[in-house]
Amino acid sequence: MEGILNIDNELTKQFDTLEKLTKKVEFIEIAQFKLENAADKIPWNEIVHSGIYLIEIKNNKKFESYENWIENFKQEWEDERYLRKFTPNLKKMRINAHSELIEWMPLYIGKSKNIGSRIHGHIYKELHKTTFALKLMARENLHKETFRISICKVAVRNYDAIVPRIEWQLRNKINPLIGKQ
Repeated sequence: MEGILNIDNELTKQFDTLEKLTKKVEFIEIAQFKLENAADKIPWNEIVHSGIYLIEIKNNKKFESYENWIENFKQEWEDERYLRKFTPNLKKMRINAHSELIEWMPLYIGKSKNIGSRIHGHIYKELHKTTFALKLMARENLHKETFRISICKVAVRNYDAIVPRIEWQLRNKINPLIGKQ
């Protein structure tokens, strides 16, 4: 068992280093779009790699306060037509972590070995499909909104050990409003 404890101690050191590096991570914006022009605005061929992505929604300035904005967004997201359709839910703890209405509100953080494919699913997956995704195009009440996608490329051999940890740390830092976790 001593060998395992040595590995555990070394992993702890490496995870501490990873946490410090994650605090410095900056996403690179790849596209701003409305749902009807996502196909033309997103550079699909440039995002065929592994990493983490952030999907945000633009504050359209119809609301003066975060409280009013989030209440409206909550009504739209939880519209009966879209509930229980293998889509992520709003997270009360993450909603409460925000107190001001900023230009781009963080909706969702995810990871994938092929970011482009996963983002495509979040936008175009149909409601009746059992794949878990945002399914934005199927949500008619969000077609007027502007979205932004940003990415952080993480091309590592030990993806399954490293990327979920980075994603978790970024989720705790950014507090996206919607999520599985």
